[in-house]
Amino acid sequence: MLILREQKLLFVKTKKTAGTSIEILLSEHLQQGDFATPLLPDEEKLRPKKRKIVRESVRLLRERAQGKVRARYPHLGLDVAESYLDDISSGCESFCVERNPWDKAVSAFFFWMHRRGGPITDIDRQFTAFCKKQLSYFSDFDMYSRDGRLAAGFVARYENLAVDLNEFLGSRGLSDFDISQMNAKSNVRKKRTLEEFFGENFDNKNAKRVAKIFEREIETSGYQPT
Repeated sequence: MLILREQKLLFVKTKKTAGTSIEILLSEHLQQGDFATPLLPDEEKLRPKKRKIVRESVRLLRERAQGKVRARYPHLGLDVAESYLDDISSGCESFCVERNPWDKAVSAFFFWMHRRGGPITDIDRQFTAFCKKQLSYFSDFDMYSRDGRLAAGFVARYENLAVDLNEFLGSRGLSDFDISQMNAKSNVRKKRTLEEFFGENFDNKNAKRVAKIFEREIETSGYQPT
């Protein structure tokens, strides 16, 4: 999460949607009194002048939440801002990024395997196990909704990210924002088609699992398998 008071923006960092790259670029505008959750150590090197603000943000949330929230967790939802950071986020327009769930599931799988450091020896079996046990973690609808309804002011589409963000942020004075210049976590996913994972007609068991897990995202954003 990142809050810019001057620009009146609150960014909710969903998973597998270029969130780290967006935060690094937005961090150029961080000022004292704004809020930003930590990145990984290597990523923090890309915004070295903002470390004090990040440390103060963690300390502030830790003091206010009193253990009810992981203050260093990067994927905090709107409920956290409303409950503990209202004096900072008040008047801000919230925005996030969402991604085609079937594409997100495959990206999340390679990310998960990369982080675990284990080899992919049987991709069909391992992807099925991932969809059964871990995929639900990557559903972020609760982060940007309230009582089951969309609460974020703007949801950019990952598939149209540069255009959506340039238009949205440009209207708020951030005309220098160019997401195309970086990708903080690239080169994790191998090049494979979605049909290899979900069948030619997107009707195998894993395709149906994705549709079930991301049912709310699909209904709200109108996503289709392709």
